Amino acid sequence: RMAAGRSEVHEELVRLRPFVIDVASEMEPLATGRGLTFSISVPATLPRIVTDLSHLRRILVNLIGNAIKFTPSGSIVIRAMQIRDDDLTAPAPTPGRRPMLVAHGSWVALQVADSGIGIAAIDQERIFEEFEQVNPGSRADSGRRGTGLGLAISRRLARLLDGDISVESDVGNGSVFTVWLPADSTKPA
Repeated sequence: RMAAGRSEVHEELVRLRPFVIDVASEMEPLATGRGLTFSISVPATLPRIVTDLSHLRRILVNLIGNAIKFTPSGSIVIRAMQIRDDDLTAPAPTPGRRPMLVAHGSWVALQVADSGIGIAAIDQERIFEEFEQVNPGSRADSGRRGTGLGLAISRRLARLLDGDISVESDVGNGSVFTVWLPADSTKPA
């Protein structure tokens, strides 16, 4: 449906903290079952945003699932923060990688950080293309192999929500995927 341009967006005003905690809590047993440390850091001061909850849930489930799949040991951290483009003192989680969809806007950055296998710089844009994978494994290893559609779909969904997804990663040092969502700082938390 997305490829045909028929994907719908059902927007509603969302309090992000309980939503992110709910989604992350659903995924936590998968991480702890693999012996991974799992933590959530989402401040109560995040603004409410207008977004499609089902699309955002699908994005987060995919990113957290990938983090679990590609982290053989270590940790996964789910965090969120508000970033203002013109606030130079804000802790920029992905310097130079903010979406260029709206100049001087305010963004909520939802991050899934892991200490997993990482992604080489040369592959970091390619992983968002359909059917693209980095070291997909053998056909017999279908649990790790996947279809190569999750990140492509997630990025399309993020862009339907007027946001984006970026990645920072080093091979052997894990990855940080950031979902950027536009925020209206005038809405109370």
